[in-house]
Amino acid sequence: MSGGNHRTAIAIAAVAIMLACSVAVCFAVAEKDKSKGFVIPDSLPEYTMTGETDLTGNFFVSFVYTKNIIMFDGKGNIVWAKHEDQPDGANTGFWDFKKHVIDGKTYYSYHDQDGSKDRYGLAGYAPGERVILDSNFNEVKRITFEQSDIVDKGHPLDGHDFLLIDLNHYIMSGYIKDRVYNIPGYETEGSEVIYSYLQEVKDGVKIWDWRSVDYPEIYSLVVEDANPDADDFANVKGAPDYIHFNAMRLNDDGDLICSFRHLNTILCLDRTKQTEQIKWKLSGNGDDFGIPDDQKTSSQHYVTVDGDTVNAFDNHNITERTRVCTYKVDMDNTELLDFHEYRIDGKFSSACGSAQRIHDDVFMLGWGKAENDNVCMCVYDFAEQKELITMRLANPNNFTYRCVYYE
Repeated sequence: MSGGNHRTAIAIAAVAIMLACSVAVCFAVAEKDKSKGFVIPDSLPEYTMTGETDLTGNFFVSFVYTKNIIMFDGKGNIVWAKHEDQPDGANTGFWDFKKHVIDGKTYYSYHDQDGSKDRYGLAGYAPGERVILDSNFNEVKRITFEQSDIVDKGHPLDGHDFLLIDLNHYIMSGYIKDRVYNIPGYETEGSEVIYSYLQEVKDGVKIWDWRSVDYPEIYSLVVEDANPDADDFANVKGAPDYIHFNAMRLNDDGDLICSFRHLNTILCLDRTKQTEQIKWKLSGNGDDFGIPDDQKTSSQHYVTVDGDTVNAFDNHNITERTRVCTYKVDMDNTELLDFHEYRIDGKFSSACGSAQRIHDDVFMLGWGKAENDNVCMCVYDFAEQKELITMRLANPNNFTYRCVYYE
């Protein structure tokens, strides 16, 4: 969105261009939405929106390097948005904007990255706080880690994902840098790593957590599809981001299904245990389901679960041909029942991104760091092979973190 108010002449010219091209060009003009009672910020990223849908829910869009979040309706109109200016040179964002419905009440949340926190030298780590909003977008609370034997109270969260079970019960994700002594070949001198830490809190108390470094078998599963230094346990270039957590969902059994980009793997974690928490591994070198190599993910960024079906936004960095993978699985017997992939020719997202099945073969797609064009979001009908609605960024370097749909 361009900053400042547009003069009448410019607005008339813009309308003429829109009519001629049949494209909705959207600017963040600070005008009052009387039905919602808020002012649209005047410094949102500039974009164009093409097409529309009959969907009754909303699209939620967040950005990696700027503090902007936007909610659109099914026609592509802004329903609500938030912008926060940053100091020159800052590349902090509002990540993972989403909706939560708890006991019939609606809440929203987003991750607020804090640029003063140590990022451990990682571009893909956004330390900060989870902000919870009520149904009128008023701030309710801010959340960081609670005290445990792993972290101090107030340790920053990462922005990749967050699950709100109720206002006092949630599951959080973060990264920790430490020296460990359980990597084969480095037991004596140790090795610095950046590892994944998940924490479940209820009523201000940690009730469950998980550390990736407690499972030394994971070290041998690290791949270099997305990061050639992911397995740099000799610390030639510093502490490696060897696992890179990026998404989580609860399945019907209450297990935590998590995506780990640098393992090419989706793990199922048992929330009833404090040890031996890994129930199964889907995809990657340690796959438990017998998936053939051409059906395995590569550097996937997003996972959802619907009954016995696991969906992944598979960036597929190894071939630079991004796709959506759906795995129908028997989780109890670790058996692959069915596999399907959806792909759009010419599309490659090297990082970030998301995919949700809306219905049938219609998906909501967030393209993250799209390498071949400036499309950041679309609803795509794979049966008809066409985009129903498409959002394009004027500056694709300000790429989206996640684009999701909620009824």
